[in-house]
Amino acid sequence: MCENRERNLIVIGISGVTCGGKTTTATKLANLLPNCKIIGQDDYFLVEDDPRHTWIPELNHVNYDTITSLDMDQMYEDLLEIINKFKRKGVLEESKNSANQEAKENCISLTRFKDSNVSFLIVEGFSIFNFKPLLPLFHLKYYFVLDKDKCLERREKRAYEPPDCPGYFEKCVWPEHLAQLKEVKTFVKNVCYFDGDSELDIIQKILADITEYLKSST
Repeated sequence: MCENRERNLIVIGISGVTCGGKTTTATKLANLLPNCKIIGQDDYFLVEDDPRHTWIPELNHVNYDTITSLDMDQMYEDLLEIINKFKRKGVLEESKNSANQEAKENCISLTRFKDSNVSFLIVEGFSIFNFKPLLPLFHLKYYFVLDKDKCLERREKRAYEPPDCPGYFEKCVWPEHLAQLKEVKTFVKNVCYFDGDSELDIIQKILADITEYLKSST
């Protein structure tokens, strides 16, 4: 069990398929939960000419959908620093306080979070559960999936820098996702899977899980 549990910090991991709803969910949670900070994996992409990238000659393009396209060691160090600062000070520096007061007032379960003096660190990204050193940090883990056609449909509506080249989705995006998903299902325990195209109220589900976690930790 993570040492930071005793310090009233809950670390939530949100991972899964591209365009599956990770960032949207993380942002909605941060607007509801008191004293909440988000760390996004996308902030750790290597620069385009970094030699650590995997180059796809037939596409003349970097494979940005593999974990080697990210500086995961730096992400891990940054998360440890945030957690250790919290242990010392009891607060999350530069934390995101809820801007949606009406939503907080309309969600009864949030009262318990506020009264419990708990803080939240949300970590989101497409392969955070595929980097083993991060796994012990998470108290709750969520993974978004989509079927291939829906994923492609959403992906084509987004603008990336650099942009996807023809064939990139078939060659890199989808195969990498399937490999990452298989690894998570095989080796990572206690993951809750969400269909990113379902009608399930995902936010309420996560809030209920947080409530249960708080009950079990007291």
